[in-house]
Amino acid sequence: MAETMTYDPGTDTVTTENNLTPEEQDSLKVGEAMQSEQEGLLAGKYKDAEALEKAYVELEKKLGSQETPDAPSEDSQDPPEIKNDKEDTPQSTILDDLWEQASSGKEYNKETLEQLSKMNPTDLANMHLQYRKDNQGQPPANRDFSQQDVEQLHSIVGGEDNYKNMMQWANKSLNKQEVDMFDAVMERGDPLAAFFAVRSLAYRYNDTVGYDGRMLTGTAPKTKDDGYKSQAQLVEAMSDPRYDNDPAYRQEVIQKLERSDVSF
Repeated sequence: MAETMTYDPGTDTVTTENNLTPEEQDSLKVGEAMQSEQEGLLAGKYKDAEALEKAYVELEKKLGSQETPDAPSEDSQDPPEIKNDKEDTPQSTILDDLWEQASSGKEYNKETLEQLSKMNPTDLANMHLQYRKDNQGQPPANRDFSQQDVEQLHSIVGGEDNYKNMMQWANKSLNKQEVDMFDAVMERGDPLAAFFAVRSLAYRYNDTVGYDGRMLTGTAPKTKDDGYKSQAQLVEAMSDPRYDNDPAYRQEVIQKLERSDVSF
């Protein structure tokens, strides 16, 4: 026969303070005190609304900093690249080609020489001046003419006496700007530049004063085959590295130019 269990309500006991032992009563008092203190705090932690609000603000800041990734510091940022809109794109000129061909020791290309022969003299002169300005960055240092240079310049007008007469005429006939320009060219000490300056002045002097029954250059006329036939040939001779390094070669260029019918 199966066993059964019966419930007797008369056997239930109610726990009261009187039924507890002294130790249990002390524990109960401590628990009640803790519960009372806990119920007096806001949210179980804070004594007043101000403390609760402050804690909420701190929590909000903390959560916000976790959601927002840290911004990179100024030190860690790479400096912005500055893009130069104006890129250096040097354009090769015909003078660059001439220099490269001369430096390589090879003959000048026919195409280059043909291009030179078709160029306007004024454009060629301006190109040469701009080329020297771009590659040197500053005017060449002044130097003194050699004795050979001086004699060659005098010979353009038939000797030293005629040269002095021309200078006296120039000081009286030319304006200050023209005199200053001539002096600036001569002070550079460039024999070729001085040649053009003296010859140009000699043309004006001759047109005003005349030949006086003698040749302006003081030399016998030469055939055209003895001089430069074109501007291209003159530029080719000037582009030769010897023109800058060998005074004798430079003098040959000037003398040959005297015998040439080449205008600029």
